[in-house]
Amino acid sequence: MAQIDLGAISVTEANKLIRQYGEAGEDVDILNPDARHHIGVGLTHPITARVHGSAGYFCAGLTDGPKFVIENNVGWGLADNMLSGSVVVHGNAGAIAGVAIRGAEVVVHGNMGSRAGQVMKEGTLCCRGNANFMAGYMMYGGRIIILGDSGDKVGEDVTGGSIYVAGKIQSLGSDAKVFDLPSDELDSIMEFLDRYEIPFKGTFQKIQNSGKGLRYSKIEPRVRNIPFYTFSGESDYWNQKVQEDIHVKAQIGRYRIRGYGAARPLPHLGDIAFRKDLTSAGSDSGVLDRVNLATEVGGKNGADPLKLSMPLLIAPMSYGALSKSTKVALATASRLSGIAENTGEGGMSDEQREEADQLVYQCLSGRLGWNIHDMQRANGLEIYISQGAKPGLGGQLMAKKVTKEIARIRGIPEGIDLRSPSRHPDVLGADDLVIKVEEFREATGYTIPVSVKLGAGRVRDDIKIAMKDGFDYVQLDGLQGSTGAAGNEVLEYVGIPTISAIQEALDALAEIDCSGQLQIILMGGVKDGVDAAKAIALGADAVAVGTGAIIAGGCIACMQCHVGTCVVGIATQDPEHEKRYNTAVEARNMHRYFESIRWQMAAIADAHGYTDIQQLGRGDLVALTPEVAEITGLPYEPGYRNTQPVAAE
Repeated sequence: MAQIDLGAISVTEANKLIRQYGEAGEDVDILNPDARHHIGVGLTHPITARVHGSAGYFCAGLTDGPKFVIENNVGWGLADNMLSGSVVVHGNAGAIAGVAIRGAEVVVHGNMGSRAGQVMKEGTLCCRGNANFMAGYMMYGGRIIILGDSGDKVGEDVTGGSIYVAGKIQSLGSDAKVFDLPSDELDSIMEFLDRYEIPFKGTFQKIQNSGKGLRYSKIEPRVRNIPFYTFSGESDYWNQKVQEDIHVKAQIGRYRIRGYGAARPLPHLGDIAFRKDLTSAGSDSGVLDRVNLATEVGGKNGADPLKLSMPLLIAPMSYGALSKSTKVALATASRLSGIAENTGEGGMSDEQREEADQLVYQCLSGRLGWNIHDMQRANGLEIYISQGAKPGLGGQLMAKKVTKEIARIRGIPEGIDLRSPSRHPDVLGADDLVIKVEEFREATGYTIPVSVKLGAGRVRDDIKIAMKDGFDYVQLDGLQGSTGAAGNEVLEYVGIPTISAIQEALDALAEIDCSGQLQIILMGGVKDGVDAAKAIALGADAVAVGTGAIIAGGCIACMQCHVGTCVVGIATQDPEHEKRYNTAVEARNMHRYFESIRWQMAAIADAHGYTDIQQLGRGDLVALTPEVAEITGLPYEPGYRNTQPVAAE
């Protein structure tokens, strides 16, 4: 058995050695742990790692296969997102023990802190002592066994799985209910306890979801088939969309849900113009040879950066919100254009990974579809905090899209109206986020850039936190960003416009003397290369497109995204709808759209006499409205309205 002394080397060095011993099949003794964070993260081999002392945050996190034994106590996030394998703690565990486990067995001989088993999917979490409040919070599957008392609000917002309490149930969480315990389940629990040599005499109370809050009581209706460009209604007050909104709310008794983004007029990139007369820009076919568009993103902390052929990425959109055929088409188009695709929150498919040369893997609060193996084969990792279409809120996927396949990938019950958490279980503030970022880097050997996605709200504060926490870059999503499903009022009225977001981000960095030290990818209604060039001139390092990409790939804006009856096979999981989608053809269409963006950016830069797209600056811009002049500080020059068109090649 190998020995590693944490009194002599860093955790980073120790984790590299642990993974090497794992590959060699050799067990490890870890000496002098001194409650350090991240011990053993990223281990994917079935060896035994014994920690002689106490461990800090995320011990045994992001692992698959090993057996961990901790002699004393552990901090919070024990076995974070552990797949197979086991962890035995002979002392107490901090908050969120067993968070998001997907098959592991976790045993705590002492007490465990609050929210144990939060968003767990499969496996067993056993506590020999007492649990603190909200054990099983937003649990999707698996089982929690508590031999002591439960703590308050046990099973809060549980949707799947079972919680067994031998001691006193302090109080039940919302939508949790006590059920009779079948004898076969008691036998299974006793077999588990015997296997881990835990003596017990008694019985349990079984807690599960009551079955009342898994789906909305009324199915969301189809939106009337009005084209997207008029769905916000006519100019008269009681227009057809206002009438429809009142009618549907009266029927379903709750807020409306829909896809796409804000429909009401808002200040946007179209309210900015270039000083230069661009009416003849792009007339020379050689602009692509004269203008450098190549952009690297995410290398500031030593990771391997994304190497983009132009300052463009595909915005995060999940497999679940979109069909697999569409996600594969996006991945193919990203490869053809030399840019990066993003998984969104639904996990990574093998087909998507195979098609995309560069793929960013997104981590949401529910850890849906998340696992260490996909982390290690990604080109970038992204921690989702929120998005422009629903800042401050988690994702939403309606029951019709939660098919057996989607449920399996995400680790959730089939056919529920999925509402993922609004915040990460292990991030309650900026300092927690630092430790989370470090966990990701430890698990991937510091080779993969780690970014954060922010919905534009309190941008000035959020950007300062992102800078402090050491992210490699930020994806900043304005109010004009879209989604597959969100509350209509949130889409229209929560958040701030995209141009306000970039301005606040730049001002925030300037306030802490960090201008130019954090790359910002701007998204939220970016539709073409003209918008992209304006965003870069304002101060963004690159842009990301989502809605534009799926429109290029066949979306007709029928507004059925949220109910899963997309007639062209994009925003659906129904096989009969999806088979209408021609992946190869639409991938080529998306590729041509991306190439038109490339042409427009190059043409604009060339018309200014620049040889690099990053030479565009604020001095090249004017505001066309007084509102945008106030937001951006650009000079108000409405006379420039007719000097802007740039045709794609």
